[in-house]
Amino acid sequence: MTDVVAAVTNLEELPVELVAWPSAAAHRELLARAGVPRILLVEAGELPPDELGVDEDWVRLPASREELFSRAAHVLRSTAQLRTNAPFVDRARVLHRGGATVPLTVTEAAITVLLLQHAGELVDHAMLEAEVWHGSAPSRDAVDAAIYRLRRRLAGLSMPIRSIRGRGFVLDLRGDG
Repeated sequence: MTDVVAAVTNLEELPVELVAWPSAAAHRELLARAGVPRILLVEAGELPPDELGVDEDWVRLPASREELFSRAAHVLRSTAQLRTNAPFVDRARVLHRGGATVPLTVTEAAITVLLLQHAGELVDHAMLEAEVWHGSAPSRDAVDAAIYRLRRRLAGLSMPIRSIRGRGFVLDLRGDG
């Protein structure tokens, strides 16, 4: 890790902690408990951890300064969303809203991301087909079934999905039922 740190100038500008993986696994755990955002520097010949927190990412060594800053920006966006209670879906297809989390299927995650991007707005069937089913035109029943399952998953998060008959769906983040 020292070689990488020496090769990357202005690391103090990185607003996250750099942690050697797996040699500093115990330090990673301490930082995680303290809520400190971090980037794991995966050492040569090692595999990254199976699971990552929302407030961490990893990069294989050697890494460029640009890649470290890019990974740091990603981690900071995720942690900022956690602090603002703004819902978001992470890389592992887990929906976060405040302290609550809900694991999602691939289809549920794609629908949720689309609905979040258009929260409070109509997301019509054509948009769902294009973005979620990549234009393959699923049956109306398939779309409705996916929305039905997603509604059940989101029930405890005050994120109702409203149906607009014959047109599409609206995600309501006001959470008033």
